[in-house]
Amino acid sequence: MPHLTLRIELTALALVVALSGTRAEAQASKVLTVPRSDTARPAAQSAKPTSPATAQGKGTTTAPPPAVAAPAAPIPQSPVLDSIREAVFRNLLERDRAGFGTLAGAFCLGLSAVDYKKAGGPTDRADPPEWLVRRVATSRSPARRASTCLYQPNATTRPVPGRSLLYNVGTIDLSDNGRAEVAASYNYDGYSAGGYTFSVERTDSAWVVKQWRLEWTGKP
Repeated sequence: MPHLTLRIELTALALVVALSGTRAEAQASKVLTVPRSDTARPAAQSAKPTSPATAQGKGTTTAPPPAVAAPAAPIPQSPVLDSIREAVFRNLLERDRAGFGTLAGAFCLGLSAVDYKKAGGPTDRADPPEWLVRRVATSRSPARRASTCLYQPNATTRPVPGRSLLYNVGTIDLSDNGRAEVAASYNYDGYSAGGYTFSVERTDSAWVVKQWRLEWTGKP
């Protein structure tokens, strides 16, 4: 009997060991293997930003930058040039070259670097010196600086009463000794405009206007 019992125990132990091995093999088959470094998938690369031109296609062209206005030409300054300008301003005001002297309420004076040979030129201007404005002003034509006037036909409010008559003195050609060719223009409150050329000569006492001609007239 002891021998039979021992055999039964050994047989049961063998069955337990066999069953344990079978379960271990089954669990081992379920374990995932780690892939090698050389077979691993490459890391995802970040997408590069796409410019609007690239997104729309290579044929798309960008709009050109806005054009920049050229700066106004400088206005030369000297005592001789101021004397010539004074002579031309006096002639414009006293002789009413524009023909609107009796209608205007403000006589406005400006300086520029324009030759006024034709209509449609630049409108840049600057004020003459205050002393020059006072020298040519009279009770009949109370002159003032151009920046203090308004040139709009239908303006409801104005800095000075009445319509404005603007006189500009532009380029001065002093190539001939003792003589000068001077450009000038007028603008009557946005209704009418014109360009002049004055011939000015030097005398013993001052510059005087010898001739003048009207280059053009029209609506500003």
